Order: sequence, then structure tokens, then C-alpha cells
Amino acid sequence: MAVRSFLAPGISIGAGALQRLLVVLAVIALAADVRASAGGRSSFSGDPTANGGATCTVCHAPDGAPPPAIGIVAPDRIDAGALQSMYVVLYGGPAQTAGIDISVQGGIGELLPASSDLIQLHGDLTHSAPKNFSGELAAFVFRYRAPNYNTGITLHAAGNSSDGNLDLLGDGIATTSLDITIENGFEDPPQPPAPPISQLSATEFATGLSFPVAIENAGDERLFVAERPGAIQVLTGDGTLRPVPFLDISASVDDSNGEMGLLGLAFHPDYASNGYFYVYYTRDTGAGLDRSRVSRFTVSADPDVADAASEQVLLEFEQPYPNHNGGDIHFGPFGYLHIAVGDGGSGGDPLNNAQATSTLLGKMLRIDVDAPAAPGSGPDCDISGGANYSIPASNAFNDGAGGAGCDEIFVLGVRNPWRFAFDSETGGMWIADVGQNAYEEINYLSPGDGGGVNLGWRCYEGSEPYNPSGCDKVYLPPVYTYDHATSGCSVTGGRVYRGERSPHLQGQYFFTDFCQSSIRSLSGPPDNPVLSIALPLGELAAVSTFGEDVDGELYVAELRSGTIYRLASVLPPGC
Repeated sequence: MAVRSFLAPGISIGAGALQRLLVVLAVIALAADVRASAGGRSSFSGDPTANGGATCTVCHAPDGAPPPAIGIVAPDRIDAGALQSMYVVLYGGPAQTAGIDISVQGGIGELLPASSDLIQLHGDLTHSAPKNFSGELAAFVFRYRAPNYNTGITLHAAGNSSDGNLDLLGDGIATTSLDITIENGFEDPPQPPAPPISQLSATEFATGLSFPVAIENAGDERLFVAERPGAIQVLTGDGTLRPVPFLDISASVDDSNGEMGLLGLAFHPDYASNGYFYVYYTRDTGAGLDRSRVSRFTVSADPDVADAASEQVLLEFEQPYPNHNGGDIHFGPFGYLHIAVGDGGSGGDPLNNAQATSTLLGKMLRIDVDAPAAPGSGPDCDISGGANYSIPASNAFNDGAGGAGCDEIFVLGVRNPWRFAFDSETGGMWIADVGQNAYEEINYLSPGDGGGVNLGWRCYEGSEPYNPSGCDKVYLPPVYTYDHATSGCSVTGGRVYRGERSPHLQGQYFFTDFCQSSIRSLSGPPDNPVLSIALPLGELAAVSTFGEDVDGELYVAELRSGTIYRLASVLPPGC
């Protein structure tokens, strides 16, 4: 077996290192030295025909780190129907831990793991957990089952050579591919199955955004798009991007990690008269822990430009880790501002924040922005130094200033509620909570629910026990879950359709998954919904958020491409 397609562009490997590689390859492949950490993701192998050619950069930031050399060790000709062993090898880079994603362009044949360090996920092979390097080398062994007909295939592989830190920065990433001929089989391939019928179509509406994470309207035809680096852009009714941002606070925003930055945007219900809007962002204090901040700004005399000097800080709290910031904000049916806050990060909620009422982390918060706190009775858990909001009397954990817990808590027991939404007609609350390694979940609170419920994290991941230590409370189970083995890796909620153009979609909750980006819907009773695929896999990539215009029509944003798509219904057969 020859080493094929080994060198990444601009990378060389000496003869001695290559000889060493060949000597220890078999040993490395059998040594599945795996750390207990998150697994890999599918659809990021660098295949230009899938997911926009995305690679490991969806989770890891090279940040100047040297890339590894990467190679596929495989024959260049395989008999049809044969089961062939192969390797992917990484050499160099930070060289502490390694991750991989392997795919076959077009999904021809079948990729199979040959050891515990790889798992099969949506047709790809990816690492079950980061794998330790042996010296400067890491190798993954796998098998490929060829189809029973003659064809050519292309293997794609993207590899990550990590420094072993959990902040996902400073990693080296490389890609490679290898063409293989399948021979001695049938001449004609089988006919592909008919494509699934879509409920929705996605039409490009606007381009040129930088990492869009929120789409909102202010009661008129415009759309406002929050960008993670710290700006809010204005789109006209025809999708034209205005040349000047509505607001640019990038100098105050820390977006050095992929889950940090400007994360949420909400317009006051009386925005037309008071000009108030609200943002959620992370900032670097310069010393100590980063902080999450919720602030109010005011529009200027120009309706397309905000007054950047009008910031009034409402709420601040510290973040122990750079991930799981949550960040979505929305006004609920009673006029209170709701804030989604993740558990503070790392993995597995090591500080048990989500179950503790003494911290805002791992919670859905609810505050009254129209009534400042009375003197001497400011909220207990805000560390901003102000008293620019009060606590709704009906908050379940409201025990007054100086009480035992955080009065702002509306719901506890969430991990990373990246996006949530209210049904504009019923007031029901849909919370999409990103899971750990196995399950994604969607939770639902009935209209008018006063909060106080516990959604279960870290006792439960989805509907399955995760860390049962000290878990003696009553938990509200999710209304829908799905597993990482079949359906994705990170849920992205989600809006309930209440537009007029597609009456047959009324009341359906649409959501997606960041790794698969098929648009899915839940219909029927919210506490026992039925799933359908509204837009199949392959149409969109890395969807970060949903939004709706003033008429209730839906939009989605691709994070990496910076493209906004308008969703429209596709009438079912017979209509």
C-alpha cells in the first residue's frame, strides 16, 4: 500500500519522517488513545460539492497555527464490491490532539470505522473524540466498501492538529483528496432514488453580511441583521444592504471565540414611539473573566442609524468559559424582556450552573425594562452597578433584594439555548437547547406560563440521564429530541409561521441543525408534535438563525457565507 496524496499545499515532509511514519503506522492505527471530549462533525471534509467545501474551521480557528501535513494511505485501484482498509495520517502542527472528517464525494460506496476512534455520521467518518498524537503523528484507520459497479471516486479528508486546549483556538487545519478507480464490476450504476418533496424553497435575499446571527424587524419593511463581530446592518425591503451600519459596537465586543460576540437583538414593543432597542453581547473586561452584557440603545433622528452614544447598560454577569453564551433576546407577550443564557461553558456544566439558583448561567431570564429598580432594591445578580430594570412580580424566584437566589430567573436547567422564540399568535414559548454529545432538544412552555420550570440540564441531556448526581427535582421534558448519530449536532431554533402567503403552513414551528441545515418543522399539538422535513439536506449550509419580516414571512441566515435566504412555500402535489 502506498502513501497517496500526503502533502498539503506548501507542506513538505523529510525522508526520515516519512520512513518513521511507515514504520509506526500500524501501531498508531491500533492505539485509539482517546480523550473524553466532544466528538467530531460530519460534512466538513472539504468536499467542494457538499456544505460549501467546509472544513474543520466550523469549530476550530487556525489563528496562525502551522497546518499539519495530511495524507490518505490507500491503493489507487479497488475491485468493485471489495472491502478495503485505508488510513488518514496527520503529521506536525500543534500535534497534541487530532480530529478528522472523511467523506466520499457523491456518497458512492460506504465508509466504515475500523477502530473506536472513528464513528460513522451521516455517511462521513469523524472522530469519536480528540485523539492524542504519538510524537508528531496521528493516524486513523478505516474501511471502504466499494460499489458493485465500475466508477471513479474521490475521497476527501480534513484534519485538525490541535494544541489540546478547549478554547478551539490555535489549531492547525489541512485538507487533502485522493482519486480511486473502482474496476471489475458492473458497467452501469443503479438509478438514484427520487428526491424528497419539499415544503419550502430558499431564495437568496441578501449577501455581504459578516457572520449573521440574528434577523429582526422593527415593525416596517426593513430587516435588521446582527453580525457576531459587533455591527447591526439594515436590509431594505428588496434585500439591499445599506452602506452604513445601523449600529457598530465592534470596539466593545469580544468575538474571539466562535460562541462569543454580538449575539442578540430585540426591538421594544413600542419602538415606533420610544426608539428603544436591546442587544446582548460579550465583552473583554481587560482583567479577569469576560462578561455578557445586555444594553439598551436608542435610534437617532435618522431611522437607519442608531445613536451609538446612547447605550444604557441593563445587566452584566461573568462567563467562566468562552463557550455556551446563549445570547438570544425577545420580548414576550406581557412586554417583559426574555434573555437566553448558556451554562457558562466548558463541557458537561462542570460548575453545575444550570441547576443553581444563585447564578444567571444556564437559565432563561425575564426582566422588566420599563421600570427601573427602586432605590436600594436592585436585582441581586446584576454586576453592572446600575439598577436599570426591575423584576416582574410573577417571576418564580423573585424573593426580593438580598434573597437567596437570582430574581431574574424565569426557567432553569438549560445548557446553551442558542435561539428561542414566541409564537406571535398564541404566546407559546419555543426553546431550542443545544446538547452535549448525544442529543438535541426542543422545549415548549404553554402561553401564559409563569416560568419556574426546570428543563433538566445537566441531570438530563434531551430525555436521557446525563449526570444524575443530586437530581431530585421535577423536570419538564422536551417535546422533541433527536440524536447526533442520525440527525445533526447543534439545534438552531426556530420560528412559528404566522404569515399569510402560505396558510397551509400556519402554526408550524420551523427549525434546523447547524451541521445538517435541512429545514424541519413540528406541527400538531405542541406537547406532542409531528416532525416533517420542509427543506431537504443540501440546499443550505451552517444556518445560524431564523427571522421573520413584518408580515410574518420567514428568513434564515448562513453563518459563514453571510447570506440571508427568504423561505417560501412549495405547494404540495394536487394544489
